[in-house]
Amino acid sequence: MALRARTSFAPLVSARPAPEPDGAWWPRSRSLAHELASFFEAWPPERGRIQRILYSSPDWDDHPHSVTVPGRRVKTGTFPREDTHVLTVSMADRSDHVITVVDPSASTTEAHRLMSGFSDTDESDMALPRWSGEGGSL
Repeated sequence: MALRARTSFAPLVSARPAPEPDGAWWPRSRSLAHELASFFEAWPPERGRIQRILYSSPDWDDHPHSVTVPGRRVKTGTFPREDTHVLTVSMADRSDHVITVVDPSASTTEAHRLMSGFSDTDESDMALPRWSGEGGSL
């Protein structure tokens, strides 16, 4: 049984201009290849199809050039030597979404603080961060 991604996103309007983040993600480990599958499973279809992921290499123990996600492989790339703590999610429509990456070792309190800015639910709803009905929200 796959664990659900711990995510929280701002309400969908359109991609925000960089560097304003569109959401936050609290992965369970520092294995990008492993964690991205649950991120993709949780990605709301109305936000569009993800084409590519750019990531901050210091945030991860692995640095894959592509990852297997449900139903396909997706190319990934890095921000050279930058410790940005973000993912840039490039969409099929050529828009980008900036997602803050919360360190997997962050305390629950710290992760909720970082993620709550993107949620339209109250703090008590974030006990288990997830998509609407699962903790975080759209």
